Amino acid sequence: MTQLSPKNITRIKNITNDTGRAYDIEDKEFILHFPNRFKKRILDTKTDELLVLYQTINNKRFLTHLVRPIDNEVIEENARENFKFGRIFEVIAYPGDKHKISFDQSRLSKLDFRNRGWGNAVKLNEIADKDEIGNIQLDLWNLFKPYLTHDLKENQKDYQSFFNDELSQDFESKEGKELFRQHRVRERDSSLTFEKKLAAKKGGNLKCEVCLFSFQDTFDQDYIECHHKIPIYKGERITRLEDLALVCSNCHRMLHRKINGHFLTIEQLRKLIKKKNR
Repeated sequence: MTQLSPKNITRIKNITNDTGRAYDIEDKEFILHFPNRFKKRILDTKTDELLVLYQTINNKRFLTHLVRPIDNEVIEENARENFKFGRIFEVIAYPGDKHKISFDQSRLSKLDFRNRGWGNAVKLNEIADKDEIGNIQLDLWNLFKPYLTHDLKENQKDYQSFFNDELSQDFESKEGKELFRQHRVRERDSSLTFEKKLAAKKGGNLKCEVCLFSFQDTFDQDYIECHHKIPIYKGERITRLEDLALVCSNCHRMLHRKINGHFLTIEQLRKLIKKKNR
């Protein structure tokens, strides 16, 4: 498991949305979006670096999240015209709205953030003197320390199980086009996963299609993950609801893990579980 320290805090990023209020992040993993003009800078942050997120709320700046990227893949979404590109991050520390940290509490308040690439993940050594970096890192660490989580993921080089559930009315969409430039960019349509989960919830069948585990029955939570039966790396196509499967977190991870040299289908994993339970 990754060991973190104040020295891992290397960057800071402003976040916002169209309403002027930024990211009410509740999930541990989320897609952090960047302005389109910073698309080529999205992967600059390494998976052992911690990024401080700050936002303006009621005309005051607050440090709201300490986060870390968990893979090295750029994701393309089309929900916001000027913020189409992002990357999967995990929340390392989140004080919540009640305990949000005022910008003025930190040494960052003394730094000049003007003309530093609004919306980009700016390195601390670009806005602070070298001799001051260590003090700033320790200051930020201590501010977030009471809210640190100890449940950190291992770095995932092929992490594909996250789906951003935005409300939409589309029941099918063209997706999966891979763009090979400096890095791979994958297109997924998040409206499909929402519709798939909504249909299952209305039908009283929000459970894993592999092992039948139900988050509703066990935790009283309307939660499930969505798996593309046809791997997205196989190219551009039209994806429909029947091409998606609802699965629990454990089964989803196994579907994205090679077993005996290949990825299992829903049916193959179901048979494997039945065989092990005999």
